Amino acid sequence: MKVSDSAQRFGFLVADIQRLFGRRFEQFAQRTLPMTRAQCRLLAYLAVNRGVSQTVLADILETPAQTLARTLAGMEEAGWVRRRSDARDPRIERLFVTRAAVAQLQIARRLSDEVRDEALHGLTAFEAVQLTQLLQKVRRNLGNVVPTPLDTVVPATLRRAQGDDTPPSPHIDGADDGTSEFPDLRPR
Repeated sequence: MKVSDSAQRFGFLVADIQRLFGRRFEQFAQRTLPMTRAQCRLLAYLAVNRGVSQTVLADILETPAQTLARTLAGMEEAGWVRRRSDARDPRIERLFVTRAAVAQLQIARRLSDEVRDEALHGLTAFEAVQLTQLLQKVRRNLGNVVPTPLDTVVPATLRRAQGDDTPPSPHIDGADDGTSEFPDLRPR
């Protein structure tokens, strides 16, 4: 069987790995979680982009606004997402992960870890670390040239005014216990 040229191309390979990883995650999630893979992904992004607007979240997730609105309505009804009006512009609603979602995200992370372990089977510990570091470098390279939605970025002048050169650390709305870190579910 001849392998096509596209199967060897970097972008195709990364996308195919993501597709297979997601399908395997979905197999586990169907038995364990009361939410879909898409909902898990949305919560993971919200945990990292605390207080993001719905418009920017749609951009980050590359999801049509109407589809995201329906998903968010269901997640809000389930108690996993909370909306708050923006302090400066009440027309904008900010989105937050609730405490009720934290337990689900922890389960999702464990499932993601299981899929990761399957995916990295046969790699030495050194190879697994090296692969992760190389992928992080590729993400940084692309992150330097792909624009970030404006309201997810704290301008450097504001950080310096606060005496800090790093962006604020993400956390779950109302919880500062570090449980919002889900590196295997978030792409950045």
